[in-house]
Amino acid sequence: MAAEKRLELHPDFSIRYRGILFAAERLNGILNALCRRLRSLGLAPGGVVASVAKSSWLNALLLLALPRMGCVFFPVDPALPVTARRRLLAAARPDLLLFEDVFSGLLDAEHGTSCVGEALPPGAVHLLLATSGTQGLPKVVELSGKNLLGSVQASCQQLGLKADDAWLACLPLHHIGGLSVLLRCAHTGARVVLAEHFEPKTVPDALVQNGITHVSLVPTMLNRLLQADRSFRPPASLRVVLLGGAAADASLVETAQQQGWPVCPSYGLTETASQVATLCPAPRHWQQGCVGRPLPHAEISICAQTGAIRVRGQSVAVHARREDGSRIQLTDPQGWLTTGDAGWLDEKGQLHVTGRLDDMLITGGENIHPRLLEQELQRCPGVDEVVVSAVQDSVWGDALAVLYCGIASPDQLRGWAKQHLRGAFVPKHYLRTASLPRNAMGKLLRDEVARRVQTLMQKG
Repeated sequence: MAAEKRLELHPDFSIRYRGILFAAERLNGILNALCRRLRSLGLAPGGVVASVAKSSWLNALLLLALPRMGCVFFPVDPALPVTARRRLLAAARPDLLLFEDVFSGLLDAEHGTSCVGEALPPGAVHLLLATSGTQGLPKVVELSGKNLLGSVQASCQQLGLKADDAWLACLPLHHIGGLSVLLRCAHTGARVVLAEHFEPKTVPDALVQNGITHVSLVPTMLNRLLQADRSFRPPASLRVVLLGGAAADASLVETAQQQGWPVCPSYGLTETASQVATLCPAPRHWQQGCVGRPLPHAEISICAQTGAIRVRGQSVAVHARREDGSRIQLTDPQGWLTTGDAGWLDEKGQLHVTGRLDDMLITGGENIHPRLLEQELQRCPGVDEVVVSAVQDSVWGDALAVLYCGIASPDQLRGWAKQHLRGAFVPKHYLRTASLPRNAMGKLLRDEVARRVQTLMQKG
């Protein structure tokens, strides 16, 4: 019986960080030094390492080093409130909790003997990740080496990633979207250009100077890039802008395309180890919500009763962890993961994502998905961003309330809504704000939106 394949570092793999190129040999020396330091702290095979570091460099090294030590990596968003962080750590039960100041000097540690132990088998848990938690406390998902390899192989095939390509990594490395960039490049031998954080003013130079072929962005990041320099046109080397992590508006994609950005809308989850459908690239006059056909490793179906998107395949996680340390089964006996997202499949087999099932509002007896209204309201002149929420109403049930950013007045937006929407679909309340609450990946925090709407309504 043939041994199962593992995710391993390609001999051509390299990382450019702070202007320094770390080729495979030098990188392996640094990884060995990191392993030795972790061992000196008492880390044994089978241990779980949680990192709350802000350093993208340290988290990148931990992602690559821990599996070869037989250990599990759990990166945690350092911006999380202390209470939420504690509850996540209670679910993961780490053996070691790391901060970046413990590992200063790892740019220079290039030599030393190997400190590799018994590597994790492909079927074992390699990575623990918190879901985005836009509707409450996130859970901790268990991703195996097999999950990660399935995702990486399918993604590289879909996106045409090769050893002579370069991927700009500017997503947070506590999220599957950011971590997947490193894993894909490590697998193919492509070069990672690792940013410490996303900075719209420096991305254009990074794209040009490094011959970047691929970059992963969420819609808010793409929007900030377009706003930062409207005259910038990306270099001819750039073939893929992998856009995911949150819903993208058609107007954003159209503007990006007009400026030469090769946008590829995608759909994926933490529970599926990143993307499971990608439209590469989006056509002109892209239909909002269309994310293309499933990747080679994934099957997608729609639940007839609820409209929920269901996913099955090698990259789908089977379990997640609760705060009390118990495990949740994520898939049914046939291996299907039922997501919390609603969508449909067209005659070409392309997936269209319409929004979150738990975002559904009921007003005047009508079931209304806020994304449908937001798409229309976004077209109002003077509206930059918009989200539809609700307040309790004795007559309507959910009285629709609009929270938006832009120069349009509430009365202007109200008039637009009355012209373009009908009946129960016309919101009752219009509230302007400086910015919409989002997490680090650009997803709207709808619970926080609802609280802000309530606060603004009370203020009158």
